[in-house]
Amino acid sequence: MKRFGLILLLILQGVIMPVGSAAVPVLEIHSSFLIPPLMVNGIKVAELSGLAWDNDEQILYALSDKGRIFHFHLTLDGNRIAAVEPLYAANLTDTEGEQVKKGRRDSEGLTLLNAENSKHGDTQLVIAFEGEPRIIRFAPEGRAIKNIELPKALQNGGAYQHGNESLESVAFYPRYGFITAPEQPLKTEPPNLHTLYSTKGRRWSFTAYPAKNSGISALEALPSGNLLILERAWSGIFNPFVVSLRYLDFKHCSKEDRCEVQNLKVLSNYLLVDNFEGLTHLQGNQYLMVSDDGDEEFLSTKLMLFTLDEGT
Repeated sequence: MKRFGLILLLILQGVIMPVGSAAVPVLEIHSSFLIPPLMVNGIKVAELSGLAWDNDEQILYALSDKGRIFHFHLTLDGNRIAAVEPLYAANLTDTEGEQVKKGRRDSEGLTLLNAENSKHGDTQLVIAFEGEPRIIRFAPEGRAIKNIELPKALQNGGAYQHGNESLESVAFYPRYGFITAPEQPLKTEPPNLHTLYSTKGRRWSFTAYPAKNSGISALEALPSGNLLILERAWSGIFNPFVVSLRYLDFKHCSKEDRCEVQNLKVLSNYLLVDNFEGLTHLQGNQYLMVSDDGDEEFLSTKLMLFTLDEGT
């Protein structure tokens, strides 16, 4: 009887967790930094839509949706962004070194290969494009190496809701290959059901954030093997612009690959809005996201540093 009472007390105190329970991830925003519209190698720093941190080279890569790549030196002071210094800028080119043609430059999603293997000089950029949906490996200076074959469901441009609502995101997992998603669900899918597609044939679905037109703009593979999702929603001047950071634990998906996601942070505003589009893991529990200024004077290119503690 005494033993039973002790066990009951431990349960009530939260020492013993119920079977199937999970710690709730905690996301905390710490600091932000405005990047001015500088000219680097004759290219203006503007319209940033993708972000990726190269741990081996200690370089922050940023991608413009106009087909341009930027390199920055990032200085942190604890959880504060102390400085962001531009190092390099270039237009994306094809395998022959010719600038990507105007109608095919809508570069949106960015991730890296070989950026944490303790080797220098072997990093590759992996970029997802809208308009004509495709994913391509690039050298860090911006020259194309090779196209990556898309999952079959994503190969037909006519399957997307709109040319400007196709591939804005890409992440990499050794187990699943590259994971990407249409910004808005394909025409054959329910309008509020997002689906992630893997180049190794897997797919997972989850309900979109409950704001009209909430679309996927970035994905980030977490060190734990889980996934961080950035969604944005805009449905006219009479509704707020909504940015949501969401968390998916693959272990909590059903046998039918329907997944529950947790909302970690929601930013909403009717007035001046930071249009966050890019997302990357830095180190430990630190992450960055970046806003697209649309090359407009009244908007800004803002880096925001946050921490994410997933618990145990």
